[in-house]
This record gives sequence, C-alpha cells and structure tokens, in this order.
Amino acid sequence: MTDESPSIGTLAQLAAVFVAGGTGATLRVLLSGRIEQALVERLPYAGVLVVNLIGCLLIGFAAAVITTSEWRNIILGGLLGGFTTYSAFALLSVDLVGHHRFGVLATQIGAHLVGGVLCVWAGFWAARALGFGVSAG
Repeated sequence: MTDESPSIGTLAQLAAVFVAGGTGATLRVLLSGRIEQALVERLPYAGVLVVNLIGCLLIGFAAAVITTSEWRNIILGGLLGGFTTYSAFALLSVDLVGHHRFGVLATQIGAHLVGGVLCVWAGFWAARALGFGVSAG
C-alpha cells in the first residue's frame, strides 16, 4: 500500500469544490422555495424543474467558456452540480406515482429530460453567440 497523500493544490481544489457545492445547494433551496411559494396554486412542482433548467442553461454556458479542469471542477461539479438536483427530480417522480398523478409525472419527466438537453444546448449556443467560439458537441 502506498502513501499517496493529496497535494496542497489538490486539497485546495477539493475545498473550493466543497464550498462551491454548498453554495449551489443553498441557492437551489432558496430559489426553488421561492418558486414553489409563488406558483403553488398553478404549478405546484415547478421549483425543482425551474432550478434544474436554469442549472442546465448555466452548465452549457460554463462548459463552453471554462477551459481549465480546475475551474470546470469547481464551477460545473461544485457550484452547478450543487445547484441542480437529479435526486429531487427522482423523488418528485416517485411521489407523483404514489399519488397516481401520471399526467403530471409524464410532463415532469419530459420537461426535465427534453428541457434539460435543450437548455444545455442553448447555453453552448449563447456562449458561441457571445464570441467564445466553442461548439456544442
């Protein structure tokens, strides 16, 4: 067994990812809570969807703009990884099945999957349109 301790640079990057992830998760809770409060009567499950779509748009943009692996880890994996939430989407889906809300379930799944991919693509497109010159693919 070798004793390969992480370097100071690695520890600093892990700390930055940790802080960024916590920041993203906090922003998600605050924003999704506000969205849920504002739309509870019309769209009771909109918080998770809106946060995930915003996150997908930002991930597409950031992936096109950020070129260093260190910053990609911090921003994509930490901040935006903490901001978006697949697990809340999955839990919501199970809850909808349990309440026999299959129409809402189908809408949620379609909106997350199709909307998420379209938002990532739109983020790439926006970066290219602003002159960052990276293609989506």
